[in-house]
Amino acid sequence: MENENARKSKQAVLFFGALTFFVAATFISLYEGSQLDDISWEWPYSAVFTNWLGGGVGSADDILAIDYLVYAAKFEPLFPLVMFVSGMILFLQLSFWIFRRKKATLSVFLLLCAIALLVLSGALMASPTAGLELFSRVFLGTGIFMIIFTIWWLIKAGKLPS
Repeated sequence: MENENARKSKQAVLFFGALTFFVAATFISLYEGSQLDDISWEWPYSAVFTNWLGGGVGSADDILAIDYLVYAAKFEPLFPLVMFVSGMILFLQLSFWIFRRKKATLSVFLLLCAIALLVLSGALMASPTAGLELFSRVFLGTGIFMIIFTIWWLIKAGKLPS
């Protein structure tokens, strides 16, 4: 019983620590990305979501907040990477909590997420900016790690032959 309580308290500390880092990194990334307002020639390339959803950028007031994150990821990738890592920790922990009694479903879900990361990595692979190229490599590594972890976990649980 005491071991169970210690495990739950460690999970809570990890969850709230990751949540704190995620929120702080989000605010800093939005601040860094707000430089996009002043660089009008970059709007067609970095205001991706505004161009896609709104039909274009006429002024800095038209830019959506998510485009600030895109700009920050392209040119100031440190805090967007912190956002990604802490967001992955939150996402994985929530996934394990939701599917805690359904290991096979969790394994399929993790494999689908890994495939999505690999597809995103491929989409960003030819990026001309160093930040998105770095994200491509991080997505590739995370996707490969998730696949290896899921297969190892299934072998350990006896769901796959070793």
